[in-house]
Amino acid sequence: MKVALFFISRKRPGFDPDWGAFLEREIRSQLQQSPFEPLFFSAITDESALKASIVSARQAGAEVLIVTQPTMGDGNLFPVFLNEWDCPVIIWATPENPNNPKVSACGLVGAHNWASGMSQAGSPPHLVIGLPGDPKTVTTLNETVLIAAASKKIRHARVGLIGDHAPGFLNMAVDAVALQQLLGIHLKRIGLHEFCTIVKSFSNSEVADDRKKAELSGLLIRSGVTFDDNVFDISSRYYLAVKRIVEEESLDAIALRCWPELPNEFGVWSYWSVARLASDGINICEEGDVDGAIGCLIARSLGCEIAAFNSDWLEHDDKSITLWHAGATPFEMCEPFGSPYAPTLSVHFNNGKPVVVEARIRSGIPVTLFRIWKFHNEYRLALCEGQTDVPTREIAGCSGRVLVHGGGVEQFFYDACYTGMPHHVTVLKGHFASKIKRFANHHQPKPIRVVLQIGQEEQT
Repeated sequence: MKVALFFISRKRPGFDPDWGAFLEREIRSQLQQSPFEPLFFSAITDESALKASIVSARQAGAEVLIVTQPTMGDGNLFPVFLNEWDCPVIIWATPENPNNPKVSACGLVGAHNWASGMSQAGSPPHLVIGLPGDPKTVTTLNETVLIAAASKKIRHARVGLIGDHAPGFLNMAVDAVALQQLLGIHLKRIGLHEFCTIVKSFSNSEVADDRKKAELSGLLIRSGVTFDDNVFDISSRYYLAVKRIVEEESLDAIALRCWPELPNEFGVWSYWSVARLASDGINICEEGDVDGAIGCLIARSLGCEIAAFNSDWLEHDDKSITLWHAGATPFEMCEPFGSPYAPTLSVHFNNGKPVVVEARIRSGIPVTLFRIWKFHNEYRLALCEGQTDVPTREIAGCSGRVLVHGGGVEQFFYDACYTGMPHHVTVLKGHFASKIKRFANHHQPKPIRVVLQIGQEEQT
């Protein structure tokens, strides 16, 4: 990722120039050792220089822009960003010289002036405060770059919806206009009839090639279950059809109405295909849940290395939540192959039709559960951190139990219902609540309002 760094300088003398030069060297050193590709723009003192630097940064492919003032620069310059730059901006405030009895930089004052002014104008920047090279500053800046880039990614994302939400789940209905206005996301609708036509369009050789790839995953058929050969062909057709749509429409995420039409039309559920697609890195959600698919996209954009997925909130007590779904969990989140509860292929618990991934969510790992949804004229966010544990009972499908630090689950559930949160939660490995919350607070064109949060431990 290319990151542009602008040094706002001074035309007239003042403050401690040696301290300013020291900070600039340290800033350069930190960025050169970062996981990003830095583009440095120095000595920006006036509007013409700033505009020229913005043009150069854009032409060079910078995705995020960092602005710093080792010694305070001109406060008249920040409005230029509001007019000329449509990507995320990070304001980095650097400290005073602790060995100088005089004011040496006013870096924090300058950052405060810019950040509050941009916020008043409706475009709040991301803010980082710290000495370059300090481990805390390094961590904070790197995370902030990812958060800023995620906001840009979501703001320009294209999300597909195949069919509509599942019957009866009106709380998952998507408003394409609100999606564009509140999140910046463009919705592409694909009819179920169109999807079924694509499913049938693949040649036997294309299907056979994909079946070979699917078999490499190592999934076995559950003991006592038998499948017709057609089951594997249809599953491959589902997989190939979704993948073609994602590629041809340049989609960043996709939601699929997986029932009742598909198993009725083809005799096969799409859940194994959904699990494969998620394991391949496609941000996908079942039951036509567009916001659930966007949740997977947010997780991946913030650096989640293992595929996120969506699950039902099945039951709970005050200290734990039981997750469950019919069987579309990505393989990386399941117990490992070779273990007693490794994922297997089975039939749907309700009507006995194939094919679902019967599995248990891997126990003993930190997880984040979160959900975004539209309520009135805003997007809302609920967050929960915890750790997976062994379920208290066997449940057909894919299930797992999450222990929540500090409890409070029962009140959280009541509040979730009354604030309109749908029943799917996005599940990802690792504790990401802090990152997701920072992303939500700064997202444009409209921030996402955090309304619920439990389980966040002090160290996170």
